[in-house]
Amino acid sequence: MAKNKRKIVILGGGFAGVECARKLESSLKNNSEIEIIMISEDNFLLFTPMLPQVASGIIETRHIVMPIRAICKNTKFYEGRIKNVDPFGKLVT
Repeated sequence: MAKNKRKIVILGGGFAGVECARKLESSLKNNSEIEIIMISEDNFLLFTPMLPQVASGIIETRHIVMPIRAICKNTKFYEGRIKNVDPFGKLVT
């Protein structure tokens, strides 16, 4: 019988969530027993400091938006909304 993988769940795909996933991917790349999972309402990272340049037409929107799956290639990504976190039962709904 196969042993279940341990899971690290990251809630949110903003700057902190994406950077956390990238660091974990880097440090755990040789550990096949740990699975990194990210859940976020949006499947992209938006670099908001550049929004005024987009609004003024200096740059295009595609220059400040990156798909999370392209940034965090070894993280399983789910697009969804978190309703509840039970840290004692280790359950996220």
